[in-house]
Amino acid sequence: MTILDRPAAAATRPAVVIEQLAVRYGDGLTAIEGLDLEVAPGEFHAILGPSGCGKSTLIKTLAGILRPVAGSAWLGGASSYVPQGASCFPWLTAEENAAYGLKVQRVPKAECRQRARAILSELGLAGSERRYPHQLSEGMRQRVAIARAFAVDAQVLLMDEPASSLDFQTKLNLHASLLALWERRRPTVLYVTHDIDEALALADRVTVLSPRPGRALATVDVPFGRPRDSRVVRNFPGYGALFTRLLELIEVNQ
Repeated sequence: MTILDRPAAAATRPAVVIEQLAVRYGDGLTAIEGLDLEVAPGEFHAILGPSGCGKSTLIKTLAGILRPVAGSAWLGGASSYVPQGASCFPWLTAEENAAYGLKVQRVPKAECRQRARAILSELGLAGSERRYPHQLSEGMRQRVAIARAFAVDAQVLLMDEPASSLDFQTKLNLHASLLALWERRRPTVLYVTHDIDEALALADRVTVLSPRPGRALATVDVPFGRPRDSRVVRNFPGYGALFTRLLELIEVNQ
């Protein structure tokens, strides 16, 4: 299996191409098998499915954390990864966390600070730059993690359930900030979730994975326009029918 990280030759070329991907753990458990997927440049693409279906495994494999046993994955440019759960370094301030990827890239210190502060401000964290993670709410910490991913200007963002630990209201606020930032910058996003509401609120398309080993059961277009207010999308015509279709795909195949 190969994971290639290089610029796309043309704007019409997919930003992510996954062909017959298979991932197996050391104990012999097959998490993903025969998975195919293409994602367009600038697309916000949700990966949806029941617990244990290989969603996080897919993102970790694309991020280079796990090694597949078969198939191929091509990423059309540099990628950035937002892991599930606690993802801020506790000994760094919000600004230092947001600038961490830039520091790894050896961006000059003054530019690191300027870019980190700018992205934190876009995510509503102006004034919190010098606070440490323990001084921030969970929602604020997740915004810092998202700021770190966006700060490096990656072409592909790999996001593994960044809102899963948040209460409903905080999740809605995070969605609004994330969508506004994505609209301005338009990276390609692969966003893992087990929440149908979240997938429909954020994504252009949703791919539903089968129970383990994960395969792509179906990819469904989300017809709601942009810019999109995730707080009112549930009122859109067709939302209920689309929700039911995704739910049936998951339930029938469990």
